[in-house]
Amino acid sequence: MTITERLQALRKHMAKRDLEAYIIPTADPHQSEYVPDFYKTRVFMSGFTGSAGTLVVTRNGAGLWTDSRYFLQAEEQLKGSGITLYRMGIDQKMDDFLRENVSPFGKIGFDGMCFSVSRYRELAKAMGKRILVIDVDYVSDIWTDRPALPSKPAFFLDKAYSGATIEEKLRILRFMLRDRECDYTFISGLDDVAYLYNLRGYDVEDTPVVLSYALVSEEEAKLFVQQDKITPEIVKNLAEAGVEILDYEAIAPALEEIAGQKIVYLDPEYTSITLYRCLRENVKIQQGTNLTSLMKAIKNETEIRNMKEAYIKDGVALMKFFNWVETGAPSRAVNERAAVRKLHELRAEQEHFLLDSFGAIIGYGANAAVVHYDPMLSKTTATIEPKGLLLVDSGGHYWEGTTDITRTVAMGPITEEEREDYTLVLKAHIAGMTAVFPKGTPGMYVSSLVMSPLYQAKKTFFHGTGHGVGHILAVHEGPQSFTNVPRGGGIVELAPGMVTSMEPGLYVAGKHGIRIESITLCVEKETNEYGTWYALEALTWVPIDTRPVNVDMLTEEELQWLNDYNAICYEKLSPHLEDEDLRYLSARCKPLERETRE
Repeated sequence: MTITERLQALRKHMAKRDLEAYIIPTADPHQSEYVPDFYKTRVFMSGFTGSAGTLVVTRNGAGLWTDSRYFLQAEEQLKGSGITLYRMGIDQKMDDFLRENVSPFGKIGFDGMCFSVSRYRELAKAMGKRILVIDVDYVSDIWTDRPALPSKPAFFLDKAYSGATIEEKLRILRFMLRDRECDYTFISGLDDVAYLYNLRGYDVEDTPVVLSYALVSEEEAKLFVQQDKITPEIVKNLAEAGVEILDYEAIAPALEEIAGQKIVYLDPEYTSITLYRCLRENVKIQQGTNLTSLMKAIKNETEIRNMKEAYIKDGVALMKFFNWVETGAPSRAVNERAAVRKLHELRAEQEHFLLDSFGAIIGYGANAAVVHYDPMLSKTTATIEPKGLLLVDSGGHYWEGTTDITRTVAMGPITEEEREDYTLVLKAHIAGMTAVFPKGTPGMYVSSLVMSPLYQAKKTFFHGTGHGVGHILAVHEGPQSFTNVPRGGGIVELAPGMVTSMEPGLYVAGKHGIRIESITLCVEKETNEYGTWYALEALTWVPIDTRPVNVDMLTEEELQWLNDYNAICYEKLSPHLEDEDLRYLSARCKPLERETRE
């Protein structure tokens, strides 16, 4: 069945309920960023495979909205589908499109299990008198060969890795509930449930979580999950912590049973509108960021110590990888897909490796200008040659922690434009890595510092400056972020223990893409008469390539930081490498010097 045929089949179903529009978001019942194959309904109905986007189908047309990371990818994948691409921030907004294509009292349908409370409220406000129908899941009727829900067993994260027992986490969570005068908290976010109960699993590709819900009160703690995923070890550990295990489908009845006048705390960004409506009308709701999200944002000493070890392992794998790529490039025998496979193999050789933390983004030349380029899904794959720039953005999950790193390297001769852009991105990266800021500072401030070198050159990038990173959980984790947008994670105050990426870039369509990403740990620097000051400590230790740098564009302080950073990389990685890999590391860590002029 072609995309066009699927859209026609959907329109026939829409006619049965007199729907003028049908919305298919990128979501599962937990509002996850990355979803199991079973819930990739937007991919099935549109052919667009990016991790973010919303499809709207009307009686006579269809549109797909996605952000700047996927403009080029979506344009290519939507060709011939009859679906119009709408670039968020540039083209017509989705809500305006709906108002234009749905009559004042017309009906708009969607599967309420995959639609958050927050988005429902925004849509209801924007649509005025139009009617929102939340009990329609027409994709299931069309998708006859839909993949099964995941069934692989979960596994337990011992305190040696988590740093805290279930009992200790429940004790903190219940204190937070009492402090807010709430009786229950309903937790729908998969990484939040996994964090609270020290559970990990394989239900979402590249994200070690289990499809599950949690409901916690002063007296009870419940886990709603497909029970055949729960091993005897997990049953024992949960029972000792006083956690009751119930069927995954039992969550709706459990919410319905909460007595009136009780106060339930929930996160409207992660709670589906369907489950929200299971609560009785006289149940009081308190809303905000999941309390467990606030807890896991501050990594404990064990998590930090383990994550530092994970980043050494990752650095070793990457140095072996870059040596392999640069050795093979002159033969024209290495392409992007082969590079993805090799990088996975080298990570898998590291002790305690679990799985990749996301699909590796390996883009050579012009392909790197596609911010979230996926060579495994691209119709063609570029051969990596001994010239130009290669961008590698990848990560892994180890028992010790989750990694995410981007390096852009010169494969050989590069253009002056590439050299200038690379140096601008490096200056932006250094600005972020050397930031010092007072207690109470939000992520927006750090993002502004990072953007300054690029703004001075009248250039910018169209993605976040940095995101939180989970501990053997989602590689993109809130609540904090580095972004210049005055909302969301950018307004969250930074605090010691927060782990956040630092990843400025520049992308020139048809030419090149550059990104330099390191993971940082927020630490307390000092306290003086002006207050308490924080800084960012590097967790990532992979040399930053100096070959593409225009050294004349760097200040003395920037040059010193670059050379010091690469020297530490050699110190940390050299004990784990030998022979050609060690020689490659040594060459990449050699200090960059200014030319002597007579």
